[in-house]
Amino acid sequence: MKAGRIAVRYARALFLSAGEQGVLDTVRKDMELILATVSDMAEVISLLESPVVETRKKTSILVSLFEHRVSALALDFIRLVTGNNREEYFAAICRHYIKLYKEEKGIKVAHIETARPLTEALRQEMITIITRAFKADIELEEEVRKDLIGGFLLRVEDKQLDSSVKGKLGRIKKALQK
Repeated sequence: MKAGRIAVRYARALFLSAGEQGVLDTVRKDMELILATVSDMAEVISLLESPVVETRKKTSILVSLFEHRVSALALDFIRLVTGNNREEYFAAICRHYIKLYKEEKGIKVAHIETARPLTEALRQEMITIITRAFKADIELEEEVRKDLIGGFLLRVEDKQLDSSVKGKLGRIKKALQK
């Protein structure tokens, strides 16, 4: 079975279980914590990928790492995933759960790239404008790219708005080359 299908099935099962128990929000936070941990900590990554470490040992380490930090459902889920030797898919499972959560709650992710960090006032104004345009709650992901020179590049789903100086210069250059 392909990795993507495995992650989707586990994430969907967790999502349904969390929904039945009324803990979707709690489990989302748990999945964000687990994702950050399994993505950023080299020791955890090598533990999960190691074929030498026994499943029981992996389960024990992961449970002790998260037991006072995540919900009981998330802990049971960790035990299930490691018990089925699927620990290498933790990051993909977490990402897919978060995606399912956002779809369920009607949250769209807007990715904005700017030459300088946004001020809080500008951030709130952008969220308000994007929320109005897409008629959905918006989660804003920010990235600073000095090469944009000024302005911004905004992506929401499959739509993109390039209002950067770099983009405008590129369009002028292309027009002059015709």
